[in-house]
Amino acid sequence: MPHIERSADILTAIQKTIKGFKILGLPILVTEQYPDGLGTTLPALKSLLGDHQSYLTKTTFSCLGNNEFQRLIQETKCDQWVIIGVEAHICVLQTAKDLLRNGMDVVVLNDATSSRSIYDFSTSIAQMRDLGISIASTESVLFELVADAKAPEFKSISLLLK
Repeated sequence: MPHIERSADILTAIQKTIKGFKILGLPILVTEQYPDGLGTTLPALKSLLGDHQSYLTKTTFSCLGNNEFQRLIQETKCDQWVIIGVEAHICVLQTAKDLLRNGMDVVVLNDATSSRSIYDFSTSIAQMRDLGISIASTESVLFELVADAKAPEFKSISLLLK
């Protein structure tokens, strides 16, 4: 993470996304790309995710290259996926493309995603958009998921994003 462009901002957006999904009771799948070489999920994120969170280790760049991840996708029966993480031009891009190929609606949060190079990040965002993958921000997606200021989660989400 220290080598990722805008790492502090990315970490903050990822934390808000995790908290927002927890408020909304939405499933969260976490993968770790080659943790022996690249390290595991940051402690600041692990504490938010909680003790019961599973971490899927992978070496394939696309999450769909992991059989356990594919099984979990089928079990959740979700057809819309929100992707966050690093690196945008490798793991995020390949996962988003594979989800799209499998008929899923894919949203990538550009404020919760980055790469070591801003050029790789911006190129991958443009490529994903060209492929029909939605590019959005954490705030816009969380409010879209709440949908109504009268929703019971609205106040918690609103406070989270201030």
